[in-house]
Amino acid sequence: MMQLYIITAAVFITATAGADFSKRDISSFSQWLQNSGVQMHDKIQWKDKGLNDYGLVLTSSVPRGTVLLKVPRKLVLDSHVIRESFSDEVCKSVVEALGKFHVHEENYWIVWRLYQLKCSGDDNTFASSWINAMPQKFETFTKDEIECLPFYARYAAEYQEAKFASFCIAAGEMKDDCPFDPTNGDHVSLLKWAFNAANSRFWKTNPSENAKIIKQTSELVPLGDMFNHRDPPNVQMIPEDSDYVTFAYKGDDDDDDNQGADGDSTDEKDIFISYGQPSNPHRFLVIFNFAPSTDYMPKLWSHLSYSPANPYASDFDGMVFDSKTGEVSQTVWDAILWELSEPPSRETYLKFRDENLTKHRGLLTEVLLNHVNQQLEELAICREKISTLDSGSAPNLNMIQQHNEFLSEVFTKVKNNQDNWTTGISSM
Repeated sequence: MMQLYIITAAVFITATAGADFSKRDISSFSQWLQNSGVQMHDKIQWKDKGLNDYGLVLTSSVPRGTVLLKVPRKLVLDSHVIRESFSDEVCKSVVEALGKFHVHEENYWIVWRLYQLKCSGDDNTFASSWINAMPQKFETFTKDEIECLPFYARYAAEYQEAKFASFCIAAGEMKDDCPFDPTNGDHVSLLKWAFNAANSRFWKTNPSENAKIIKQTSELVPLGDMFNHRDPPNVQMIPEDSDYVTFAYKGDDDDDDNQGADGDSTDEKDIFISYGQPSNPHRFLVIFNFAPSTDYMPKLWSHLSYSPANPYASDFDGMVFDSKTGEVSQTVWDAILWELSEPPSRETYLKFRDENLTKHRGLLTEVLLNHVNQQLEELAICREKISTLDSGSAPNLNMIQQHNEFLSEVFTKVKNNQDNWTTGISSM
């Protein structure tokens, strides 16, 4: 049975923790969802986590594989569908205007569609209730705040600013009823809202073997965009029906522990999807506006960056440290050993791996320890810069501090975990 409820009180991380939720109209959105054919399981409910910020929870347990949410595709903002509504001439102009950011063309079309819907100002337009239920303001980093970020976070913030600038240029090429003038402050502010709303809520599909049902595109899904993030997630999209975007319960490791003798549980459970790149804290800070924690980011990217020719370094999800213990993954050790031994192929690397491990073991640990110390030194400099600011001139200061301290804590755990330096990389 599918239906929709609203309940209160919860505390968990959302995709827009730095956003303004004060003017969200959830009631009208709920009615619009019902009238538009959105199907929600009767054990899934809205939950107000305070300050009009909503998420989704299960009120009691459901079996793994249970369909929780079905959203008709006619409601989805699909980048390919949006693009096809414009002439080839306009589409070509947009790609040229995006320049090096043309790789984000799919993202651009969703941003532009949100801009159109928002700038119409008509509450009777398609999806107006959905638009009005989104956060109406998103925090952006000031120049002083960006200077307090470590290198990769600073790079991500500056990249997003440059990307938005290219979107402004592309928006100037549009020829429709919602004009965009890059010299008009109201137009720029509205496009920035659409840019932040889309970036923090859309996703790219991954069709793989399910290509007949899930096509390769970028999309923004009503209500699906309100799932919060966790690694690992307990909800995932499934290719059940080509006419719907379908979400099913994937399960948690402790599901069996929380069930009673009748196999059911009355405990509420927060439900999450994954926003991708689960070990990259800078992406979550800059795009989703929240600082990581060990509960939501159990693995932290090592911040080691080597040539794409290094097959281990190319495994981003494997190049991690354990956020709770500081344990170094075997992939990290292999990436460093690869660089030290410089093999012509992976086959050669594996053949002589143990021999090179014996040869380079001391240097191997020295390289990693130096890297960890460099990261901690950079974060110490950031801490000094933060001490010169106040929350009045830096509204995101607390979030930045949490982000940087999380990094410092994990790198310190890596340094202090003696097993890394006594056992370290294992033999084949």
